Amino acid sequence: MIEMNARLIAAILAIIFSMVAVILTVYWVYSDFDTSYLGGLNTNHLLFNWHPVLMVSGMILCAISSLMSFRILPFDKLIKKYVHATLHTLTIACICLGLTAVFQSSNNPNTSADDGYSANLVSMHSYLGIIAIIVYGANYILGFTSFLLFKTLNIAEEIKAALMPYHIFLGICALFAAVIAVETGIMELTSELTIDENPACSYSVTSADLNPAVHYSDIAGGCRVANGIGIIVIIAAFLAFFAIFEHPKLSTTAPKDMDFIPVVV
Repeated sequence: MIEMNARLIAAILAIIFSMVAVILTVYWVYSDFDTSYLGGLNTNHLLFNWHPVLMVSGMILCAISSLMSFRILPFDKLIKKYVHATLHTLTIACICLGLTAVFQSSNNPNTSADDGYSANLVSMHSYLGIIAIIVYGANYILGFTSFLLFKTLNIAEEIKAALMPYHIFLGICALFAAVIAVETGIMELTSELTIDENPACSYSVTSADLNPAVHYSDIAGGCRVANGIGIIVIIAAFLAFFAIFEHPKLSTTAPKDMDFIPVVV
């Protein structure tokens, strides 16, 4: 009982923190208080700004909500499986739209922020993002075919049982990779922000900076929001991992059947 209550609370908090991350991302992207904020959303010169919104919405909020649906929804397993699959499908949709936004803004001067062309896949964030998408997509296909369409495809229960550990492992890796991709994306964006041609996410010092907390308010507001998004995403992921795994030491009774949550479908 103690274990289940702790995991339930962690699951609910993971979703709440994910929602807060999305809200802060929209706020950071849509605001234009100064150039440390991204300045708005449209389908023209600010098309790129849809990329962080869609990726955080999909790979963090929808993905974590899908995982947690097995913990918090008071329905039978089949309904929870459909909810799980639907949320992961929304994740895939967000990924596709987010990639479209970034590639379109880089390769079309009409939708570029600087009316020109930009190179693609030139940073660690780009390659980590590709890894996250490949792992997520592969596991989505595995889960969809093996655990949702298994009757249509005549997949035996023995094969499903054999595939489940790989499905779980890939799902955990997908969420882990997604979090890393989001964090490096935030780092890349904040490193490019400037105010009056000076780095927006830093401050000048004339002596040893032994107490950085005193100067944190010198960092531009948009950068502080971005840092908050990164911290909240990490907390959401930690809570999600806690809710997913079994914790025998938290249980006051002997464990019965293992109740692993399938990470995708």
